[in-house]
Amino acid sequence: MDDQYGPVVASYTRAEFIQSGDLIEIAPKIATDAGFEVRLLITAGAQGEFVAGPDGGEDERLHTVLSAVARAVARAPESEVCFVVPAEDLPATQASTGADRLLAITEPGDTGEPVMTLMLPHEM
Repeated sequence: MDDQYGPVVASYTRAEFIQSGDLIEIAPKIATDAGFEVRLLITAGAQGEFVAGPDGGEDERLHTVLSAVARAVARAPESEVCFVVPAEDLPATQASTGADRLLAITEPGDTGEPVMTLMLPHEM
């Protein structure tokens, strides 16, 4: 990487993003129950947009989000690593900022394991 782009000036691991609260890990049982075999993370922004709310319905909204992501994954080509979930397939929270979609990107984690991160488009 140093040869093509120059020296690395800073790096931040997923573990550090989780510790800072910028990324939130979805409990493995919830991910497995939704049909995912990979580790799932959601950004604080996407969680606030599509899951959070003052009404206590977060578990139901998370289930709806994961079901929509699972449908997007099932429709995509096998080699796809970025999945787009339209907002109309997702629950709206009381403080919606008008996000029009959710991205689900599968990349290697800190130790090379596959990790799917759910995020808003501007967070990519």
